[in-house]
Amino acid sequence: MQMIGGEMWTAAGRRLHQQRDLHAILRTAHRRCCTRPIGGGLDAPAAPPGDLRTLSGVGMLIHQFKALLAPKKIYPWRSSHLQSLEVRRLHTAPSNAAAAAAVTDGGDQDKTKSAKDDDGDDKVQCKKEKIVTATKKGAAVLDQYIPDNIKTAYHVLQVGDEIYDATMNQTNVGGNNNKFYIIQALESDAGGNFMVYSRWGRVGTRDIHWSYRKGSHCYAHKYTWLEMDYGEADKETNKKTSSITNQLEETKLETRTASFISLICDISMMKQQMVEIGYNADKLPLGKLSKSTILKGYDVLKRISNVISGADTDRTQLEQLTGEFYSVIPHDFGFKKMSEFIIDTPQKLKAKLEMVEALSEIEIAIKLLEDDSSDQDHPLYARYKQFCCDFTPLEVDSEEYSMIKTYLTNTHGKTHTGYTVDIVQIFKVSRLGEMERFQKFASAGNRMLLWHGSRLTNWAGILSQGLRIAPPEAPISGFMFGKGVYFADMFSKSANYCCASEACKSGVMLLCEVALGEMNELLYGDFGADNLPNGKLSTKGVGQTEPNIAESKITDDGMVIPLGKPEKVPSRRGSLMYNEYIVYNVDQIRMRYILNVNFNFKRWG
Repeated sequence: MQMIGGEMWTAAGRRLHQQRDLHAILRTAHRRCCTRPIGGGLDAPAAPPGDLRTLSGVGMLIHQFKALLAPKKIYPWRSSHLQSLEVRRLHTAPSNAAAAAAVTDGGDQDKTKSAKDDDGDDKVQCKKEKIVTATKKGAAVLDQYIPDNIKTAYHVLQVGDEIYDATMNQTNVGGNNNKFYIIQALESDAGGNFMVYSRWGRVGTRDIHWSYRKGSHCYAHKYTWLEMDYGEADKETNKKTSSITNQLEETKLETRTASFISLICDISMMKQQMVEIGYNADKLPLGKLSKSTILKGYDVLKRISNVISGADTDRTQLEQLTGEFYSVIPHDFGFKKMSEFIIDTPQKLKAKLEMVEALSEIEIAIKLLEDDSSDQDHPLYARYKQFCCDFTPLEVDSEEYSMIKTYLTNTHGKTHTGYTVDIVQIFKVSRLGEMERFQKFASAGNRMLLWHGSRLTNWAGILSQGLRIAPPEAPISGFMFGKGVYFADMFSKSANYCCASEACKSGVMLLCEVALGEMNELLYGDFGADNLPNGKLSTKGVGQTEPNIAESKITDDGMVIPLGKPEKVPSRRGSLMYNEYIVYNVDQIRMRYILNVNFNFKRWG
């Protein structure tokens, strides 16, 4: 025991005292980092992209941490004195996804001559790459560039529910800034010693108090807190995904069903597809996505939508809001000019809305894969049970298979000539409870079997929770006929929403029985179409071309399958090429079939 200020302190009491002091320092540091404007110390070219210093001595702690953004020393914290040591520079390259590799054992990075971007970071070509593994002890993963000798002896500090791990992002389109800042407070595994680590590089709120960081808003020229989900994700999820894909031969499932479940539960596929559309999964890993981050992304897009649809488009405001969006939903633009990526058209807005929708579905999928109650001996079967769906593979020579193939072939639009598709497998599907909810609309009349397509990343979420309507935070202008679930009677119109590519040719499609009832027919888009007139159950966006009604098939229970060959209707002069059907109540939907297809893209010239 030790006598301090006339009081007897145990080692545990001394540790709590130190943690309280560190807590106060981190609040000060976070406030400073989040409110420092662009052009300050955070962007100074001379500042090292990674800093690690040991803190000790309560009296000096605050003073040294206030200098965190630009110091050149490591300060070891000891009970008796403060000793200055040489700074440990983790690497000299920018710490962004494009050039943060190739750290040598000595901590220096081989590099060629470099140029500067507007963030003051070096552009570096790496001669060789060193594989960096994630180390997790406690709630948070230690930053990958912390030296191994520190990783083995320290963990991220946690006091109660507070985890002292801050990842921040700042995007300022006008200033060509797209950068991050990481701070971690580390505690020795033995207790009693603490370190503060920071790293920043390229990839606002008023003073953000640490306690209010989660509810903070984005402000121009300020860092934005990126909330992480500290559940058991990344490593464990990847491990489970690996076991899923490696156990096809051992599963209890029928082989075709097992192969399909493996396809839609592939986390590496989800990451690759998000990277292809610009998302930076290194700065905010898919496994750490939180629901609140996704809702913030929707909220910023909603405000961008309001500006775009206004009478006078304010370019400066669009730049600021675009920066807010990229701060909340990190993107990897490399060293391209940020002005090229301003969200200033309805088309760009829709693309970003689809990205956030995909991230929302991935967040659901990852939570599903994290479920520790699953049968780890048969992970594919465990995932199958979580979907609460029954899958029955259709045989190629069955009547249903033949009907669906005809429907697919006949309704591939003449304007969608860039690809053909091959059917991999068709399943008859039934979701738990869906038939009971659908029953109240079954007598409404006008039930049709219609197509619905979506990204491959989205299907684990769709099958586990059903088709859903966009949340209130989403901009209404991203939906031509209001927020609802959209269907088509033309296969290729829905197939385009699979967003397949040469890199990922697999696609998944649904055929749903939809209770349309009496439809509100519209020739042009109407964002308020979800406010249906009395007596109407759905909206039909009337296209100029549709399947020949006379060739439709009607089932014994009265469901219409519009599998006729398309024909142009001369009297229709609306804005749509093909029909769209929209319902605003998910109880009007019943999944009937799910298709796994491969896209074959034509090569031109």
